[in-house]
Amino acid sequence: MNDRMNYHHEQHSPSHQWIVVLVAFDDPEVEPRVIKERLEMHEDPKLAAFIRGGELIDVIESDNEELAELERAVFEKKCLR
Repeated sequence: MNDRMNYHHEQHSPSHQWIVVLVAFDDPEVEPRVIKERLEMHEDPKLAAFIRGGELIDVIESDNEELAELERAVFEKKCLR
């Protein structure tokens, strides 16, 4: 890869990703919800979902919050409503 191509690649490689997580508990007092979270690319999506108390639903491997919100809303509508 020449310097120009390498610079172009670095400019377009996302530094962050988004995860969509289903957070649900067996406790009827806690309402299930679907959340989205922004992570750095080096972070483990499955571990991040686990830490948030949920199940990983989707990984958006770009720093695109609009797409992450769309995915979150679609899953929420399909499964929780």
